[in-house]
Amino acid sequence: METVYLESKETSRTKKNKPVVIHWGKNKAGDPAKLVRSHSLRSTVAEILQFSSRLGMVRINIIGASGSGKTSLAESIAHLCHSMSMEFTKIPYEVKFMQKEDLIDFTSTIQNLSSNNYVLVFDDLSWMGADFSKKQIEKLKAEITTIRHIDGNSDRKMIVIFNSHAQKVMDKFLRIANFIFYSSCSSEEVTYLLEMLGKKYHQKIDLFRRLRIQAMGQGKFHFPLGKNNAFTYKAFDPFLPYLFSNGDFVRFVVSPLRTWIQEDCQICEVVVESTKTNIDDFVNDYSKKFGKGISKRAIELKLLQHGITCQPKRVLQAQKYIEKFLSMKKVNLLELADRYGLEEQSTHLPKVKQPDV
Repeated sequence: METVYLESKETSRTKKNKPVVIHWGKNKAGDPAKLVRSHSLRSTVAEILQFSSRLGMVRINIIGASGSGKTSLAESIAHLCHSMSMEFTKIPYEVKFMQKEDLIDFTSTIQNLSSNNYVLVFDDLSWMGADFSKKQIEKLKAEITTIRHIDGNSDRKMIVIFNSHAQKVMDKFLRIANFIFYSSCSSEEVTYLLEMLGKKYHQKIDLFRRLRIQAMGQGKFHFPLGKNNAFTYKAFDPFLPYLFSNGDFVRFVVSPLRTWIQEDCQICEVVVESTKTNIDDFVNDYSKKFGKGISKRAIELKLLQHGITCQPKRVLQAQKYIEKFLSMKKVNLLELADRYGLEEQSTHLPKVKQPDV
């Protein structure tokens, strides 16, 4: 990733203090997509993952008007949580997008999940005040508090994302979160955000309001850098601005669509209905080409790459045994692999085994 230091007209600061621009992927023209490093969504996700590794249960609220990008942001955060987790915390996550019905009987919803770690996304809780009785809300609050213990799996990690049109709409308990993202801010909402975030952020909140107007009205938005400079983003190509709070400080982040980060993701996307009817044909053809044992092993490895463990119990126990010795630096993994005759392999798919698609 290339780093560019922006020269400022007002001072000749050292490189250490200059605003930094980085590249992340490519824009619609195929050029590197540039962003200010302090606006990186990936850095906020890294913080979320660190919290999750220590707390077990992390709550994220995304607040904003309809159509302001709450769902898109939730999808991007969920994707980055599972795709970055093995790099940052070595803890795999599955992603599940929840419906209104899943909250009504929340205990059953959690009990029906696998024992893996989860990123749970609840999209649009604005209906709750009208559709939930006070008794139902109190029951839900108790269930959310004990979410990791509902099925006795206290070791499981949970990252829960709640989306809502307005923070005031949510029950006071549900407003409490480790992290909050704001996707919009009208003139009427400035006072409320000042109450929530603090008066010292008045200029930042007002700038966020103007950035959102620029993005939607002009198709681009400008971040001031010092008195004489500004960094300009082209809206939706691929970024939009959001305001982020971790309870300690408030800063701007820019986020792309999840499909821009990775167009196809088997963890984030549900298989379309039409492919389910083809599963028998696929399994028969797949097993015929490679053999049932090899096919099953390949799927196990693919699931493992996505953070889903399907290995037998004794294999998992043996893995934990190895990890203890590796953590104490008493054995070397590569030397161990060599002793068991394991070597890195590479191959290509022969033409006769290419899928018919």
